Amino acid sequence: MVSRRGFIGSLAAHRLASAAAGAGEVRLARDGTLRLRNGRLFCALGGFHANVLPLSRLKLSGEEMERVRPYVWSAQKTDGQGHVDLWDASDQMMDQWFRQLAADGVTALRLFARARVGNDVLDLCGKLNPELRQVFHRAYAVARPYGIRFLQQILPEPGSSCYVSRGSIERRVLPRYSASELETLTPAQARFLKDGKRVTLQESFTDPDVLACQKLYLEQAMDWIATEPQVFAVEIYNEQGWNGRQYQFPVEDAEIRWSKEIVDTIRRRLPRMLVTLSHPGFGITGYDPFKWVRGAGVDFYSPHAYAGISGESAAIDFAAVTAASSLIMNAGLPSFYGEWGVFNSPVPLELKRFSHRDALWLCLMNGETGFMQWTNEFPEEFRWPSRIMRALPADFSPAPPELAVGIGETYRRFQDNTRYAAFAPGEFPGFELNREKQRDENIQRIFAAYQRSLDTGVPIRFDVNGKGRISLPDFAGLDLSRRARPIQAVGGYQARYLKDAHNPLWLAYLRKRKVQAFGSHYVGVPEPAPLEIRLRLPAGRYTARLLNLSAGKLETSSVDANHAFKVSPNTSSDYVVLISGSRVRIDL
Repeated sequence: MVSRRGFIGSLAAHRLASAAAGAGEVRLARDGTLRLRNGRLFCALGGFHANVLPLSRLKLSGEEMERVRPYVWSAQKTDGQGHVDLWDASDQMMDQWFRQLAADGVTALRLFARARVGNDVLDLCGKLNPELRQVFHRAYAVARPYGIRFLQQILPEPGSSCYVSRGSIERRVLPRYSASELETLTPAQARFLKDGKRVTLQESFTDPDVLACQKLYLEQAMDWIATEPQVFAVEIYNEQGWNGRQYQFPVEDAEIRWSKEIVDTIRRRLPRMLVTLSHPGFGITGYDPFKWVRGAGVDFYSPHAYAGISGESAAIDFAAVTAASSLIMNAGLPSFYGEWGVFNSPVPLELKRFSHRDALWLCLMNGETGFMQWTNEFPEEFRWPSRIMRALPADFSPAPPELAVGIGETYRRFQDNTRYAAFAPGEFPGFELNREKQRDENIQRIFAAYQRSLDTGVPIRFDVNGKGRISLPDFAGLDLSRRARPIQAVGGYQARYLKDAHNPLWLAYLRKRKVQAFGSHYVGVPEPAPLEIRLRLPAGRYTARLLNLSAGKLETSSVDANHAFKVSPNTSSDYVVLISGSRVRIDL
């Protein structure tokens, strides 16, 4: 006979198992795309610092404004009014914000494991923060009707954790422990909560007590996340391997091993949940993502990139570097940006828009199913990509470009930090290492190959193994005018197109830019040129959709396999072209 306690325990376990069965609603497919359980594409678009709501976008009553005024976050008053943390936002405020985001095509947001941009974090020395859990639970629930999902950081940055932060234990952790909980602490918890133990940032990746407490916390956190279907993936913590000023190369290997322990702990509790990691905003010019992703065993990579520190130059603008870097990463692992932006910049606001648009579309043309930025500038730029990606056939899968350029040896030379003057074993280099890596001839040669691909409209992929592929020097001398292009821009426009592996369907992005410097930021500025679009498709009839992104105008026509569009004798607009076979249904 089952006891009442045993019955209740079994019932709780059953409910948890049922909830876990619903977790992992988004999966990573073999083609590197994100898919819902029904197989349809999920394109994670948006991002932002989702813990805060911009007051400039909300219509608050005088009473509500007075209530939140003491909590306005002044550190990001880029819009003149500031932000309010989710902790202090009402459900009505969240509903306003999420409704606006959904109308702009935003499908995903990125949450830090903290409140009020401080040390009040999810991990309270082996205990899940009950108040912060409830704040996030409210946010998930309000966002659910709008179809918005979350990339949830599951651990705070080490410097904000109670294991490193000196005042966190007394101010934020101990007040949330009951007397009975303090009597039943594990030995590892007791060393921090009773004995006053603290560790340095570097020690936090090797200290056994820290790991024991984190594992205890993660068991509770995963049981919670299992009940939150709006969480599509968890991120270990924000921008690993960086303390705000320096790379942590002397403890890189230790942190990778620690990351593997964290990932394994998450998977033991919630095996279908996607896990990712992120690095500071240097794009490809910081850590080697392949080393970290393979060592930590995460499902995909979430790189960050910011203008001025990612490798752009007078020869290639920041958006093109963004896409070139993603093409490098996708040569060995699924990835999409978790943070991106032309941030703290002298670039005029309206010109920033074009960089946002370019980076977003060019990365999608690489076959990625996600793009997240940092600031909430231009959320409306997600409207068309979200609408188009949702309209694609259920079995849509990006076909890899036929032309593979081998970059393995060149890339490995670039990532050999011992080649740089700013690097010394056992030392913690700062931005000077990044400056050297940005200028390195090896990465610039790879970027130049991508730029040539854009200029000619011949899509390429990068190969890091170099087996049977065309080399960088050979690609530079290859006559690309002889390459077949199903969609060709004539007149000076750059083009990147994506082919569906399963259907007669092509999607292309076309832009015309000149590179212009604003301080250390190099961005693409629209430049007028004639534009004709020529189709060279397999025999048949097609539906052609030509979208002028600058005007928001969509034109649809029935065309044959060798149609030509005389778009304009002189235009600087940005265009998307979607070509589909007669039997392919697209509802735009």
